[in-house]
Amino acid sequence: MEDRILTIKGAQKLVKYFSDRNRWKDIPNVDKFDHLHEELIEMSKYLRYKSEKERIRFVRENKEIFKDGIGDLFFALCRLANQLDIDIEDAFNMVQEEILEKYNHKKEENKLIRK
Repeated sequence: MEDRILTIKGAQKLVKYFSDRNRWKDIPNVDKFDHLHEELIEMSKYLRYKSEKERIRFVRENKEIFKDGIGDLFFALCRLANQLDIDIEDAFNMVQEEILEKYNHKKEENKLIRK
């Protein structure tokens, strides 16, 4: 496998390879949902009960905490998508259009962002 992942689909494929290599069953289970929840709670505890200014400063000074957390979340999300047999890239593309439309973004703006 490559060292660098260049696409969301590539990340999902790498996670599938990793799961297969470790003989993990990629069947739907509650554990992966719990894992995602735990990762979110872990990161949010650093920002809880802080003012906006304190949160901004904390994130700036502790970027690695959040980089690690986001990486763990993304890996776990790819794993969950594999367990549910969902193409994560297709899922993102589906909701991005819904969300952009909900907040009145034009499709032309979306095309500009993709370039």
